[in-house]
Amino acid sequence: MNVATHSTAAPGLLRLPAVLALVGVGKTTLYRWASKGMFPQPRALTPTRSTVAWSAAEVHAWIASKLAANDGTYVGTSLNDAAQAA
Repeated sequence: MNVATHSTAAPGLLRLPAVLALVGVGKTTLYRWASKGMFPQPRALTPTRSTVAWSAAEVHAWIASKLAANDGTYVGTSLNDAAQAA
């Protein structure tokens, strides 16, 4: 099995700095998108939710869906929604 196949098929978790680097937005925007259902929700790693991570598969699928849409917007259903989310 080659490394590229293994890394895309294996489940994994991404911490906040990695998600921010992949998506290219700030922490406030990312959490706002997640709270509005526009981005995958983080998963609690501790009972108090003091440590969270995102499913790597969900984040990569979200990115792929935005690239596939290729409609000039990054989130939402219109340019107005995208401007409000940012």
